[in-house]
Amino acid sequence: MSTYKLFQIDAFTDKLFSGNPAAVMVLDRFFSDKVMQNIAQENNLAETAFVVPRNDSAFDLRWFTPKAEIEFCGHATIASAHVIIQELGHVDPLIFHTQIGPLKVTHSKFGYTLSAPHYTSQPIPINDKLLTIFGPNIVGAYTAANNTYIELSSSAEVEQFLPNFPLITDYLLSISKPTLQGISIMAIGDGDYHEYDFISRHFAPLHGVPEDPVTGSAHAAMGPFFAKRL
Repeated sequence: MSTYKLFQIDAFTDKLFSGNPAAVMVLDRFFSDKVMQNIAQENNLAETAFVVPRNDSAFDLRWFTPKAEIEFCGHATIASAHVIIQELGHVDPLIFHTQIGPLKVTHSKFGYTLSAPHYTSQPIPINDKLLTIFGPNIVGAYTAANNTYIELSSSAEVEQFLPNFPLITDYLLSISKPTLQGISIMAIGDGDYHEYDFISRHFAPLHGVPEDPVTGSAHAAMGPFFAKRL
């Protein structure tokens, strides 16, 4: 029977048992989609990353949530880079070939830097479903890539929001064709969070991740969105 190493990495943190955990497996070739999905489901982490070295010193990279394969994941890309550099002894920069194209990761004494996509957000109507789920203080609603973004009026509202997952799931099902969607809430940093540019939370129940600890792919849209204001 063949055996394989699986690493669990806490990304976006320098403290054990915090950040966003991802599983990483470096393989000679990808398993079947069914096997990779079963492994991700059993791991029950937001993402499990599968990495295969290429002949050109780059890597092929795929990500699976407990429910489905996704086209881009930030924290599991950082986790994969950490395994390849720290555990397998490769040097940076690393190039990962993915569904959305090549992603570059570099490493320094300050940590890891991912050259992420730049997603442009487009406004969408604030309909009754969104008002029912997120309350009357919605500043704006937007879409970018495979996510919806709801801007609330204060950081406190983001922190104190109590998600109604049946309603969130119903809304995501109504817009999730042909690809599964997630939804983020966000606000400019103020009050207790004034030292931050913005804060956010992300919900992806269709992916088997009711609330993600932190979502790098969502920041590929939120970063450019708030950069225009700040």
